[in-house]
Order: sequence, then structure tokens, then C-alpha cells
Amino acid sequence: MRYVTLALLLGLTACAVQDDTIPPVPPLAGQGTRSPVFNAIQGAAMAFANPAALAGRPAEAAIAVSRLEWEAAAIPVERSFFWFSTITGPALTAARYEVRQALGIRQDARPALVMGAMDSAAAALIAGDQQGARGMLSPPTFAPDTLERLANLPRLPQANQATLRAQRDIEFGRTEDWDLP
Repeated sequence: MRYVTLALLLGLTACAVQDDTIPPVPPLAGQGTRSPVFNAIQGAAMAFANPAALAGRPAEAAIAVSRLEWEAAAIPVERSFFWFSTITGPALTAARYEVRQALGIRQDARPALVMGAMDSAAAALIAGDQQGARGMLSPPTFAPDTLERLANLPRLPQANQATLRAQRDIEFGRTEDWDLP
């Protein structure tokens, strides 16, 4: 009986470790002239600072969502972001909640699933495959009109603030450590 319990415990631990793994930056989310991490953080900040610029451009909006999903999954737990503000991780989690609410994405969806679907939908849209993109964003994880919502991304103040905070942190480090008069 002890061995069965031990095996069950080890199996559950393996599942927990697998669930906590930080996915890499999705391919489209990481594109740019610098490292994929920097490109994802910079690109999300630019997109959520001015979502009106993405009107009618659901592929770019999907990439921005993929970037935010990655940030919200990685920054709070990845030790390589130790120089980020302690506020940034929770702010990104709140931003992810706000964005998922606005786009009709299930709140309990795994970040890797949302990132992959958004990145794949963006690739399909770039290739001109509207039906393929719609198929990537299908229920029950996504609302039937998620693609239309991406084309009309509303102003998302939490996403704006959180992604700007992450951008500032990657460029300048923790503001808590600054000696301000």
C-alpha cells in the first residue's frame, strides 16, 4: 500500500511539475529585431497602449494577446525575471483576466493553449485563411465571436498598465530599487 501511495504521489508531482513549466515565447509573439523575450514584452506594450491602431487587424491583435499570455505565465514564476518589480507579475495576471474577459476566452484555460491558438490563428490570418483562424479559436475555450472581438480590440487599461510596467522593467529594472528623493 505504501508503494502505491508513493507512486501516486510521484505521479501527481510529475503532473504538477509539468503544469508549472514555462512555455517558450510563441514564434510570432517573439518576432522582431531583438531577443524573443524582449520582442514579446515590447510588442505587447505597444499593442495595448493603442488598441485602436489594431482595429481591423485581428492577426496583430492575436499576436498581442499571445504575448500578454506568455508574459503573465512567465514573469511571475521565472527566476530570470528577478529584476522585475514585485508588482509586475500580479499586474500581468490581472491584465490577462481583463483581456480574456473582453475576448470571450475561458478564464480557466491553460496559458499554453491560449498562446498556441492565438499564434496559430494569427498565422492563418496572415496567410489569408479566415476559416482556419476561426477554427483555431473555437468553443469551448473561445467564444464564437472571439475573432470578431480581436478585430475590434477595446481599450484595456489593466493590460496597458501591466505591459508598460513589464516594458519599463525589462529596460530599467525594478523601480523599488531606485533612490528617489
